Amino acid sequence: MPHALIVDDDRNAAEALAELIANQGFTTTCANTVEQARDLLVTGPDVILLDLVLPDGNGLELLREATSRELATQVIVITGHASLESSIEAMRHGATDYLLKPINLSHLRGMLSRVARPPELTAEVKDLRSELRSLGHFGRLVGGSPPMQRLYDQLARVAPTGATVLITGESGTGKEIVAQTIHEVSRRRLRPFLAINCGAISPHLIESELFGHEKGSFTGANRQHRGYFERAHGGTIFFDEVAAMRRDHQAKILRVIEGKSFRRVGGSVRRDLYK
Repeated sequence: MPHALIVDDDRNAAEALAELIANQGFTTTCANTVEQARDLLVTGPDVILLDLVLPDGNGLELLREATSRELATQVIVITGHASLESSIEAMRHGATDYLLKPINLSHLRGMLSRVARPPELTAEVKDLRSELRSLGHFGRLVGGSPPMQRLYDQLARVAPTGATVLITGESGTGKEIVAQTIHEVSRRRLRPFLAINCGAISPHLIESELFGHEKGSFTGANRQHRGYFERAHGGTIFFDEVAAMRRDHQAKILRVIEGKSFRRVGGSVRRDLYK
């Protein structure tokens, strides 16, 4: 049974969160300070749910300690004191994901479902990440030069997280191969990888293609259609040539990425990306 360590200075909030996580099949332990949590790291928790603001220090200190150890521990940062800088810093130091208070329980359940995976899958992914690296290979990528090794380091850090990744580079440099590599060395590797050429979809159809539509939502919508976001279902979507999209469509995609939910065209039900 997977084990969760909850670190929050609000005892009532920590206990309530522990009860929710226990219902997902986890054993739980609570700590209210950095020092208490540091002592409990030796138990090797599968996941740490970590508040950033603690009475005896910053949660980032504990995050750095947890990710520097040879443990298969994932860290989900949970805070009501969010900023862009703190979220970037948390991801840089190895946080798996980032949630704001009040916690969206659907998002949390989705994150925990990825933690509670079979041990053999954990080992398989770990082996894939280090596949032939000493010979200059990393997933689909080939190259042993220092710049390529630095790229491999970046991919190994970001692949285990739920972070959205921006891949830049000239045409033909292999951005899609990088995206596929991230997918294949991540926890999402058994789910779909969908690549979308944003410049090849008609502006009139792109919302339906991305979000899906309900039957009768517009002329010609003779049946319900599941879009890319729904078909990916826990996997990875690669948006190629996103700059070729109209800006209002880019804004809608950004809202989905930030809010982690969407609605089909003509629909009223919001669908969570983690479901």
